[in-house]
Amino acid sequence: MKPNKLSISIMNGLIESIDNSDISEIIIDGTSSCFENAYIIPGIVDAHAHIIGLGENLNTIRLEKAKSKSELIQLIKKIDTIEGWITGRGWNEENWDDKDLHRLDLDSISSETPIFLVRVDGHAAWVNSKALEVSGINNLTANPKGGSIQKDTEGNPTGILIDNAIELVRDNIPKVSNERIKKYILDACYECLRNGITEVHDMDVHLNHLQAYKELDNDNLLPIRLVQYIRGFDGEYKQLQPRPYFGNNLQIIGLKFYADGALGSRGALMIDKYNDAETYGLELISSDELSERASEGCDNGWDIAVHAIGDKANRNVLDVYQKLRNDNYKNILRIEHSQLVHPEDIKRFSDLNVFASVQPIHCTSDKNMAIKRLGEDYKFAYPWKTLLDFNTILIAGSDFPIEAHNPFFGLDSFINRKALNEEETWQKQETLTLEDALNSYCYTPHLATRNSNSGSLEIGNRADITIIDNDLNQSNNIKNTKVLATVSNGTLTKHL
Repeated sequence: MKPNKLSISIMNGLIESIDNSDISEIIIDGTSSCFENAYIIPGIVDAHAHIIGLGENLNTIRLEKAKSKSELIQLIKKIDTIEGWITGRGWNEENWDDKDLHRLDLDSISSETPIFLVRVDGHAAWVNSKALEVSGINNLTANPKGGSIQKDTEGNPTGILIDNAIELVRDNIPKVSNERIKKYILDACYECLRNGITEVHDMDVHLNHLQAYKELDNDNLLPIRLVQYIRGFDGEYKQLQPRPYFGNNLQIIGLKFYADGALGSRGALMIDKYNDAETYGLELISSDELSERASEGCDNGWDIAVHAIGDKANRNVLDVYQKLRNDNYKNILRIEHSQLVHPEDIKRFSDLNVFASVQPIHCTSDKNMAIKRLGEDYKFAYPWKTLLDFNTILIAGSDFPIEAHNPFFGLDSFINRKALNEEETWQKQETLTLEDALNSYCYTPHLATRNSNSGSLEIGNRADITIIDNDLNQSNNIKNTKVLATVSNGTLTKHL
């Protein structure tokens, strides 16, 4: 797979003919649109992202811009209060000089309005005293299973909550209106389209938001295809969405679980201790419980996706999947992130027919933090090429809004594997060819959703197409690629 100059004719949303051409041309129901100096690839899929999270980011202050705690506090002061709360997402203390975050810092902004700020990776939250008070969290509150309430030497909560402890506060935040949720969805979908993305695997979708998605889909307002994996850990789906759903541009096909936390907040579950802390990370669900819930989901027709970042978490999930395969379940099984995989477990992905859902931009944005957490000698990080060499099917995404939603940043990370502002390729043996990288963004994600008439430019296939200004042959110019137009389900949208 590589970008080409083609003339493609489309009728009723399907590809009718494909011809080589000196100029890229899209003909829809007889109407031609030509693109000078342009190249065509199959529509790009983001195989792991969060649509409503991106929509929220597009409509609020972006906290990831802060380069220090004091700068962050100034940004927080600009956030509008909604339904009596100040909420935001994106802070990242890793590169700050002052990493000591405390509820009193946020109390200086407001002691009467609860403040709830989620870390960039989504696995930690920083709250003020009012938010703790409203949520009934004090020095006597025990850690929930799979979570941690950080406390000072006197046993008082500091305002930092890790993984499942976040829900103790989040559950008290008033629900956003259905109309606002619809705006978030549409804003995010059109932003994806502008970036060449014609399909998103929407992860960990809250059940309360399904109504908004379905209403938009019933009215044919979704401009891209959304394939969803809903929250499975509390079993609530059994009442609200007991079976998979197939609409127009909306498919609800899977359950999402979390085996561990994130590397940045030291919640990723490791075989050995962290290099920079006396911890092995957090197990968010036991293997026995995951096995029970996953098999129940499989019985009801659901595919299964499990978040696993640490090498111990990946091993635990593979153990569960081994049991599912031994019990003759044929459902699609995915491991989301697959960031740190012990060599003894690599081959198990292909042996068990497990998709490795990876986000290449995590590697290049987290490289220096990962070395701090794991140590220079850790050799099992982001093993893309090794997984491919053992015939694992890689599917690629961004995890937006945690990372940038521009897919060409991810392609660049796959191919060049260079951290921001660094010239040296990190672990060069794990870089991918352009063909393998494009395959992971354009073709293999459809294997994980059984959408067999998508992902390749063939007659009779659904017309999902991305038109770009770059043939991608110059590896140092991939990030600068511009999307000229997209075709989603036969509808052309010009961007430049």
